[in-house]
Amino acid sequence: MATGPRWHWALLPIAFLPLAIFRAGLLAESDTFWQIRVGLDTLTTGHIPQSDTYSWPLAGTPWQPNSWAFDVLLALAYRGGGLPAVAFAGALVIPLIALTVGMAARRLGAQPKITLLVLVYAVIPLTAFLSVRPQIVDYAVVPLLILLVDVLMRGSATKARWWAVAGLGLTQAAWVNLHLAAPLGVAVVAAAGIGHLIQERSVATVRALAAGFLITAVCSLASPYGWHVVQIAGAVRASSAYVVEWAPFDPTVATSDLLLLLALGAAYAAWRLRAYAYLLVLVLLIPAGLYALRMLPIAVVAGLPVLARIADASPRRAAYLRSRSPLVWLAVSGLLAAEVVLAAVKLPTLGTPDYPVAAIQAIPSGCRLFNGYQLGGPVILLRPDVPVSQDSRSDLYGRTLLAAANDTEFGPDGLRRLDADGITCVLVTPSTPLGRSLRAADGWTTFGGDDRGMLFIRSGSA
Repeated sequence: MATGPRWHWALLPIAFLPLAIFRAGLLAESDTFWQIRVGLDTLTTGHIPQSDTYSWPLAGTPWQPNSWAFDVLLALAYRGGGLPAVAFAGALVIPLIALTVGMAARRLGAQPKITLLVLVYAVIPLTAFLSVRPQIVDYAVVPLLILLVDVLMRGSATKARWWAVAGLGLTQAAWVNLHLAAPLGVAVVAAAGIGHLIQERSVATVRALAAGFLITAVCSLASPYGWHVVQIAGAVRASSAYVVEWAPFDPTVATSDLLLLLALGAAYAAWRLRAYAYLLVLVLLIPAGLYALRMLPIAVVAGLPVLARIADASPRRAAYLRSRSPLVWLAVSGLLAAEVVLAAVKLPTLGTPDYPVAAIQAIPSGCRLFNGYQLGGPVILLRPDVPVSQDSRSDLYGRTLLAAANDTEFGPDGLRRLDADGITCVLVTPSTPLGRSLRAADGWTTFGGDDRGMLFIRSGSA
C-alpha cells in the first residue's frame, strides 16, 4: 500500500541531481568516447555500422554496436554541447534510477524519507558504476520491470493490467535498443512473476504471467538485430578476459564486499517481507554477480525497494523511526548537503576527459599506432583519422588479439613486438613496462603526454 504524500516521493529524483552533476564531472570510461563516434557515424551515414572502421588489425571485420540508440543519444548531446553535454545527459539517468526505485518502494508501502535515506547511503558503493555508458540504463530498467510485473499480477482492474503489459513491452523494446543486456529482462520478468505465483496461485495470475513473459520476450527482438541480439550480447561476455567488471567476485575488493552485503541484505529483507517477486529476482542476480561483478550493482538496485520497506515493516521499528525522525532527516540532509558541495566543485570541470587529450591530438596522421586498451576509445573520438590497435570493444577483438596486445604492453619483449607489427607511434601509460622501455630505447622520441598516457614516435617516421 502506498504511503506518504506524492510530492515527498517526487523529491527522490530531485535529491539525486547533485550526485548526477558530481558524477558527470569526469569522463573516465573509454567506452563513452567510441560510443559517441559510433553515434556520430550513425547520424552521418543514416545506418548502424556493420563492420569495424576504427582499428587497423580488424578493419572491415563484421561488428555491430550493442547500444546503437544510446550511442546516437550521446552523439546528439555531443553535437549540442560537446563532452560536457554528454556527461550531463548520461548522468541524468541517475535521478531516473531514483525515480524507478522510489516507485517500486512506494508500491511496497515504504515511507519516502526512509526510502531516501536508504538510497543516499546505498548509492555510495554504486557511484563507481554510474558512468556514462549504456549499462547505466540497466539500473533504471530492472526495478521498473519488477514494478510492472507487480501491477500486472496483483492489479485489481483489467485496465491497469493491460497498461502493465503495454509498459513491459515498451520498456523492453526501448531497453534492447539502448543496451543489448535487455534479454536479462526476460529472466527478471519470469522470476518476479513466479514469485507472485508462489503467493497467489490462480488462473488469472498464470494468464497474467504468460502475457507479461510473452510480451517481454517478443519485444526483446524489437531491434535491428532481431534474433541475433542474444548472440551479440553473449559475444561481449565470451571475449571479456581483460575487462574488470566481467571478472568474478573478488572478496579482497571492499566495494565488491559492500555490494554483496547489500544484495544479501535485500534478499533477507525480501524473505522476511514475503516479497517473493524480489526474492527470486535477487536469487537470479546475486549468483550472476558472483560470476561477473557487473551484475552485482543491478542486484543491489533491484533490492533497494525491499530494504526501504523492511526498515519500518514492524510496528516497533516504525514507532522507533518516528521517534527518531529528526535524526533521520539530519542524516539524509547531511549527505545531500555534501553532495551539493561536491557538485558545485565539479561543475566547472563538467565533462573533463580523464585522458591525455594533448598527446592524442599530437598523433601524426597516417602513423601505425599501438595504444593501450583504455586509450583506444578517446583516440577513436578525437582522432578518427588514426586507426587504433585496440579499444574496449572486447566483443570485436576477442581474447586472442587482446591477449597479444596485453603481452606487447606488459610483457618483456614489447619492443620486438612493435618492430614485428611495423608500429610507428605508441600511446601508452608511461608507467607500463612498454612505456618504460620506450623512454630508454634508441630510435623513439617522446612527443608529450602525462602519467595517464604518453606519445612515442619512431624516429624518422613523422
